[in-house]
Amino acid sequence: MRRFILPRAPDAEGRVALAGKDYRYIARVLRLGPGDDFRALLPDGNEAILTIRGATSTELTCVVRSGSEEISPEAGLDLARRGALEALPSIVLLQALPKGSRMDLVVRQAAESGVALILPFVSERSVPRIAGESDAEAKRGRWERIVREARQQSGSAVDTRVSAPVTLSRAIASWRDYSVGFARSVAILLHQDPLAQGSFHGYLSGNPDAVAVAIGPEGGFTLGEAEAMVAAGFRPLLVGANVLRTETAALFATAAVQTVLLEKTSWMLRPPDSPASNA
Repeated sequence: MRRFILPRAPDAEGRVALAGKDYRYIARVLRLGPGDDFRALLPDGNEAILTIRGATSTELTCVVRSGSEEISPEAGLDLARRGALEALPSIVLLQALPKGSRMDLVVRQAAESGVALILPFVSERSVPRIAGESDAEAKRGRWERIVREARQQSGSAVDTRVSAPVTLSRAIASWRDYSVGFARSVAILLHQDPLAQGSFHGYLSGNPDAVAVAIGPEGGFTLGEAEAMVAAGFRPLLVGANVLRTETAALFATAAVQTVLLEKTSWMLRPPDSPASNA
């Protein structure tokens, strides 16, 4: 069940009116009307179930359901399902700016996947360049709108944040600042270098509570950039012989991290010389 992000808090009686883009999203995209329930994230970070009480051609009147009110079967099943899901560690994506509008796709998919923080950066081989602070803030504004749309579509409970594009060194520093708040963190560098050893399972075997994944531009990281990231604590990883597009690599890496961590109870690392299990 999708989750709508309320632009403002309901009034003292739990009512809120939705118009403009919000009206069109609820009424025309989701095709909901009077009597229907939908999940909503309130400005204070709490979640609520809202019921549509009335509708005109331009506005919806909604009210927050109290805990004693019966909700729709769909909403009830969705709440039960989400309550049973295991929480994932915080994932941070350091993404080199790709060509054209591909960063929009990266941001959308990252938000849908539940990435906590997106750190776009300009690398030596990035084609796009940032024309000053105003250009950087304009890009962030666009990406924040994409994040909101993606979270509403996917129902993600993660409060995805995206920064304005910065230099690689600034992105690394932002990850360091972010990881200070976690007991166990790991940073992975996807690098098409045959010397890049390790595996997702190996790097994630310590049950980290924060994971960073760094993705280069279309031409990949330069040797100097890769060395700087390894020196900063990033662990290099070669994902096989095929060279992935930068936007594909971001989704691939995020999905791989989540799958490995969600299924950690069903796998275990064996010493290199130990016999394979007969199970």
